[in-house]
Amino acid sequence: MSVTKEAFKQTMSCWASGITVVTIKHEDGLLAMTASSFTSLSAEPPLILVAVNKNARIHSKIAEQKAFGVMILSSTQEEISNGGAGFRGPEGSFLPGISFRQEITGAPILDDCLAWMDCSLDASYEAGDHTIYVGKLEATGSFQGEPLLWYSRGYRKLT
Repeated sequence: MSVTKEAFKQTMSCWASGITVVTIKHEDGLLAMTASSFTSLSAEPPLILVAVNKNARIHSKIAEQKAFGVMILSSTQEEISNGGAGFRGPEGSFLPGISFRQEITGAPILDDCLAWMDCSLDASYEAGDHTIYVGKLEATGSFQGEPLLWYSRGYRKLT
């Protein structure tokens, strides 16, 4: 008996995770994708990985631009997560009006996040319906605050 997509999703909903947004440059400012499949990979050199669905608007752009930003969202940033996740429709991932800056790679770095990483593309690996992108941190920063969490298919906050 094989595992169904719904059974897989239900099982994975038991895993609590932080919420990140991956960003790239776009002619209208920035393009974003919400990702919970994110983790640190190596301290020497500093590497992270993020899994991106091959159907995501941002997917091929990461390989083209060879740079991307990753932001760890704070508990006040549900709307940014909703936009990147496509909860506001197909145009939501463009995040108009969100303030950002650029660091070393030129990838958009959102303001007011819990933490940010400016990454150059180090490697990529095909994995089912996703590509695992490995980013080398070129610059990073963090701030005090509460994280935005995802558990059981919904947002959660620390209490």
